[in-house]
Amino acid sequence: MLSGNTSAALAQTTEAPPTVQGIGPQTGVPMIGPVGAMGSGSTAAGATTEGGGEVKPAITTSLPAGSTTVLPAVTPQAGIGSSAAGVNANLLTGGTGGASANEVTGLPSYSTTIVNAPFGTSNPVEQPIGGTGPVTGGSEELGISVGTFRLSPQIETNVGFDSNVFAQSASLGTVGSAYTTIAPTLDLRSDWSNHALHILAGGIAGFYASASTQNYLNYTLQADGKIDIQTDFYATWSAAFKQTTEALGTPNVAFAQSPTVVNSVPVSLNLYQRFNRLSYQLKASMTRYTFYDNSTILVNGLPATSRDRTEYEESLRIGYDISDDVTVFVQPGLNQRRYLNAVNSVDQDRDSNGQLVNVGATWTTSSSTKLEATVGYQSQAYQTLGGTTSAFTFGLTGSWNGYAPLTLRPSIQRAISETALTTYKNYVSTTYALDFNYLIHDAWTAVGGISLITADYTPIDGSGAAPRTDSIYRGQIGLLYALRPQIQIGPFFEYTNGVSTDPTTGPGYDREIFSVRLIAKR
Repeated sequence: MLSGNTSAALAQTTEAPPTVQGIGPQTGVPMIGPVGAMGSGSTAAGATTEGGGEVKPAITTSLPAGSTTVLPAVTPQAGIGSSAAGVNANLLTGGTGGASANEVTGLPSYSTTIVNAPFGTSNPVEQPIGGTGPVTGGSEELGISVGTFRLSPQIETNVGFDSNVFAQSASLGTVGSAYTTIAPTLDLRSDWSNHALHILAGGIAGFYASASTQNYLNYTLQADGKIDIQTDFYATWSAAFKQTTEALGTPNVAFAQSPTVVNSVPVSLNLYQRFNRLSYQLKASMTRYTFYDNSTILVNGLPATSRDRTEYEESLRIGYDISDDVTVFVQPGLNQRRYLNAVNSVDQDRDSNGQLVNVGATWTTSSSTKLEATVGYQSQAYQTLGGTTSAFTFGLTGSWNGYAPLTLRPSIQRAISETALTTYKNYVSTTYALDFNYLIHDAWTAVGGISLITADYTPIDGSGAAPRTDSIYRGQIGLLYALRPQIQIGPFFEYTNGVSTDPTTGPGYDREIFSVRLIAKR
């Protein structure tokens, strides 16, 4: 929905920024573009209580709200792509129960709104092992039993019109196009007393009638799981392969006729243990990024071979349960960013080492209301690009369902991210987003959201570049009618505005997208 960091993103997107320790997925700040994506999901621990000396998965109120699976982040428009992450969004759901044959029995779809989803489409989301609720809500009509597993297939299609496919200013001329997206997803998860396994396969294909250079095919293959060691002591892991596309008109994207494709391979391992009210989580992750340019980019952009890299992250999170509902924690972390070419095409060495310290709190009142807030400080040190970049960080993720018909999902994330622009060493990416689902009556549900994404670029010393800020404003509103719990259809409208302090190479455009969305799940 309106955000996203998580587990896997299935739509056009720009490369994902580093994960914000303690905030959960933020493998990249959601960028906005014209097609749909799959947002990163939050990690969840499906746990039961101990019985008869038998070790069973334990779920506790002190579990981090952020996801244990860190994948690339999602951004908008163009070509053939993937990222990730997604951010990561913490998505929680709760069924309504006692529904009529066509009444919505859970959230309409995780793929209906804006956070982490590119323009013109939605954000299908899967929930990795370690999450806090079923992806499909409370309806027993959804999901297929396959032995000791449950399979949740879904397909979503969008048919609509994009008024500004290339995200250009009116002075340069805009190109409108009808478009269609098709996004199938298969989600398989175990139903075991101990341990857990989850497998996801999904993708999204986009087709533009009047702008074939923007056609794309993105997909995600992911596996994650939970290994129970003792009660309140377990390990979680994840591994994925994702293909995404960088979206035109979003921060950190150098204009190209056919957008750059990003392949990423994120791998993570987490160890969690709790002692009464005290808990800790050790986490290590690695993501390999490989870029492919399908057309010549502007002179101020780095070519694909100069952007290939591997990012490593390590963190330790120590939490304390103040009450059954509130947990406070501190989370220090390190990262290392290593480029495949030590010296790139413009004679730069972009390797760096980073540090981050977060403090925060998690508030959990039910399976459908869980919020996590963090504040911290991050620094990234470069050997040859002019010292260290530092920034205060903050975040808010989770889901609120204090009023039964309404579900709100905030996503606030801030981090220092790698840039594709030659005269800047990085940018501070900040996302403010909120999406909602509101059950109007029986089968009718209103969905939508708003978001603001900013990118504050740090010039390389001696480059002569001026500080630059790009801002992307986005709003979406839609209405879904449930023909049955498995089938929903309805109209959507999105408006996006991109502005920059650099009028020459930065975004400066308005964009409207009208579409009809059909969601079928089983």
